[in-house]
Amino acid sequence: MTASKVAPEGGEARARGESARAPRVLVVTNMWPTPERPSYGTFVAAQVDSLRAAGLELEVLVIRGDRNPATYLTSIARVRQRARAMRADIVHAHYGLAGWTASWQPRPMVVSFCGTDLLGAPAPSGATTVKSRMAMALSQLAAAHADTIICKSENLRQALREPRDRERALVIPNGVDLRHFSPGDQAAARRRLGLREGAPLVLFPYSAQSSNKRVALARTAVEIVQATLPDASLAEVSGVPHNRMPDYYRAADCLILTSRSEGSPNAVKEAIACALPVVSVDVGDVRRWLDPVPGCEIVEDDPAALAGAIVAVLEQRRRIDASAVLPHLDQAAIARRLLEVYQAMIPA
Repeated sequence: MTASKVAPEGGEARARGESARAPRVLVVTNMWPTPERPSYGTFVAAQVDSLRAAGLELEVLVIRGDRNPATYLTSIARVRQRARAMRADIVHAHYGLAGWTASWQPRPMVVSFCGTDLLGAPAPSGATTVKSRMAMALSQLAAAHADTIICKSENLRQALREPRDRERALVIPNGVDLRHFSPGDQAAARRRLGLREGAPLVLFPYSAQSSNKRVALARTAVEIVQATLPDASLAEVSGVPHNRMPDYYRAADCLILTSRSEGSPNAVKEAIACALPVVSVDVGDVRRWLDPVPGCEIVEDDPAALAGAIVAVLEQRRRIDASAVLPHLDQAAIARRLLEVYQAMIPA
């Protein structure tokens, strides 16, 4: 990683006394929705949309590392060429592996760390996989080379190996589009989704194939709940287009989060924006969002504890008031914060 940084043109314009323009940003990511995986990387796509709405000129380069890991290496030239062609002021990489690829170009670089890039992906046994350990090592290299580091949560910042990187990292979570994720009529949402009305419904909005999400723990907790509330059921929802998720949050009575590790779980923030109570293990930054919200519970990593909290929520069947935290997770506010970060990176 020996590329020397080039000065962006915005600073030259300011030196001549001209008004500063919005930075041109190349977004490099290995997470982006596809027809086959419509929910994959939706938070990156949503952030791009919010930044464009704020007036930024962005282009997106997607690295399909999920199809072939060698793509991270072969995309180095693609990133350099695209950044040069669009005359990018800044390259913003999402996820550590994309950051490693983007490290080999000379423009100022932001790397956003999202979760498993710094925390690792657990195997069913709970141990971090070999593949994930390699990704973590490359992510640490990307952090060292980045001009600006963004972590989605404080525990991700603490996972940075070098003290210098921890000290300069910014904690900026993904935002939520509060125009789209908002409270709504439960019965109407259930009708639209074809779900039975009236019966208590616990939402698990993750793939059952992810060992990190621990669907077995959620299933066991709901089985215990059914001893008290026989009509209660667990709705396992994954692969749904992002624009359909608000109806699932509105239709449910509770969201359950049972992950081994998280950064800043988007489903939790989307759920409370839709006024859905959340029962969660203490993971990632969930305390930041749930502690100020009455009706949400953080409990021990235990099926009986989860079940007890879920029963308490289901027996009340109330929506929550998340107004104390909504301003801090508003996607538009996060976009303004990122614009400040970009502008600070362009020399005056």
